[in-house]
Formats: sequence, C-alpha cells, structure tokens
Amino acid sequence: MKLKVINSGSSGNGYALISEAGEILLLECGVKGIEMKRAIDFRVGNVVGCLSSHVHSDHIGHIKDYLNSGIKVYTSDEVASDILTVTGEKTVPLQRMHKRKLGGFTVIPFRVPHNETECDGWMITHKKIGRLLFITDAEYCPYDFSKVGITHAMIECNYSEDYIDNDAENLSHVLRGHMELQTCKRLIQTIESPELRSVGLIHLSSQNSDLERFRQEMKEIVDCDVNVWIAEKGFETELSLEPF
Repeated sequence: MKLKVINSGSSGNGYALISEAGEILLLECGVKGIEMKRAIDFRVGNVVGCLSSHVHSDHIGHIKDYLNSGIKVYTSDEVASDILTVTGEKTVPLQRMHKRKLGGFTVIPFRVPHNETECDGWMITHKKIGRLLFITDAEYCPYDFSKVGITHAMIECNYSEDYIDNDAENLSHVLRGHMELQTCKRLIQTIESPELRSVGLIHLSSQNSDLERFRQEMKEIVDCDVNVWIAEKGFETELSLEPF
C-alpha cells in the first residue's frame, strides 16, 4: 500500500493511503481540495472516506472542498459536534472505541488529550498492512498498544524541550496540545516488536524540531529493519507486512 503525505504541519495536514486495489483512505482535510485531488490523481471516486482528528483548521479547514466532492468525512461523535458548531458542516459520527468498515479498511477512533479540545487518534486496519496507529495533536497517548501488534505508526513528534521558548505566547498550547520528542519515543518503545515495520514522525514544528535529530533518535530505539520516515510535503512510502 502506498502512503502519500499531502502536507504535514501547522499550515495544513493531509495524508492518503492508497491500496493496491485502488481504494483510497484520506487522513485529515486540512489541505485544499485541489491539492488532495492531485495527490490521488483525481481518483475521487475511489475514496472510501476521510478521517479527521479534531476541529482545528489545519485539520478540517478545507472540509467543504471534500464534502462538495462527494467525500464522506468521518469523526468521533464528540468531534462531529465541534465541527458542526464551528463550521456548520456535518461529518459522519462514529462511536469511540468501536469499529467501522470503510471499504477494505477498518477504523476505530479513540480519544487523545489535546488541551481542552476533543481530539482522536485512529487505529486503521487493512489486510495488506496490518494495524496502523495514527496519532496527531496529542500531548500523550492514554492507551497501551503494546499487545496489539502494531505494524505501522504515524505519530506526532512536534517538538523537543531543548528548542522551546519558555516566553512564547502559545507555550501552554504547545506543551499540552502536542507530543514532545521523549514522549513520542516512549510510545514507540511500547509498540516496538517483531511486527513493527515503519514509524512515521508527523506534524513536526517548523521552529521547535530538528528532522535529522528526531529521525536518528527514533532509529536508535527500533529494530534496524524498521523504516523511520519524516512526514514532509510530497513524501511517499510503501507500507506492507514484509520487512523489505
């Protein structure tokens, strides 16, 4: 399965999972509809849905483009209420910790802490990739996934304490709304297993992160055949059940 990073970060977030059968699952609708369509070669009819984590504009700012293109946007019940209140747009609400089948994908939303804003991570399962853990805009992960057999992870690694400006106006939002490098590493250590195939670090801060340092520190805590990648605009990688 191919993973495409349409964009990742505070300027807008969007990712596409494209199966060998042609089905497409989108993650977040924070990039313009035309950018999303270019990334999937305009195969909008192949999109089985778009998952959105929370109401902030870099994640749902272009929801109208997606809905107008006939794409259903799925969220938890709680996030659906927030989006309706803020944007007036309706998503398909799902109950947290319950499965929903979207084509060949099975998705489960679960709550993660993001300041006072309702926010969800997602467990995404597909026969070609196993279990993918997707967490963005979370201070930490409140659940133990060590026994689940995660094969792929896309986890926010937004900042390092080393780079933080303690006088910044948005300091509280950064600390309570985003995942720090050491927190991300501890999470990856809990899911590291012979089944783990790749770790993608997403939503890195443009000011408070260091791509190569983050990548190297993550590579040091996983097996040598685990692909560690950084989400940058236009990045593509293959996700599979095999290590090579």
